[in-house]
Amino acid sequence: MEAKTIFDFSAVDLNGNEVSLSKYKGTPCLIVNFSTKDAACEKVFNILASLHKKYHNDTRQDLNILLFPCFQFGASESANEIYAFFESNSNRQVGDVFAEIEVNGSKCAQLYQFLKQKKRGNCGAFINCNFTMFLTDRNGVPVERFGTNVHPYLLEDVIDQHCR
Repeated sequence: MEAKTIFDFSAVDLNGNEVSLSKYKGTPCLIVNFSTKDAACEKVFNILASLHKKYHNDTRQDLNILLFPCFQFGASESANEIYAFFESNSNRQVGDVFAEIEVNGSKCAQLYQFLKQKKRGNCGAFINCNFTMFLTDRNGVPVERFGTNVHPYLLEDVIDQHCR
């Protein structure tokens, strides 16, 4: 069966549990590959914290952020280091964190194969850095792909289009 949405996939969370992405049905999702050792980390997590505060809070559940550690672009990190990163600053607790994946090459996660097929970037189906972001609509269909230097207001405008 060919996948039609992200809800056709599952992913392993940082604790080793398999999670069906169908649990996010009905809300747009922002899917982000990251490394806490990446130079853009603090900048991007500040943006993600702002989005999380606006769209996923006590009164709104209009966006889920799915975070996938990826070490294809730099130094590797252990699960404990990733936990410590998130625990050291509550502004970083912006979404669900999954286990390490690869976003390119022969070991590329199936979810990312799907995302790259549906939303190609400047490098085609290749992801050239961490903090590449894919936005899906409420139906799990990829609608946009962003690079690390996306302006937060543009990101909010596009999310607003898909949160109605």
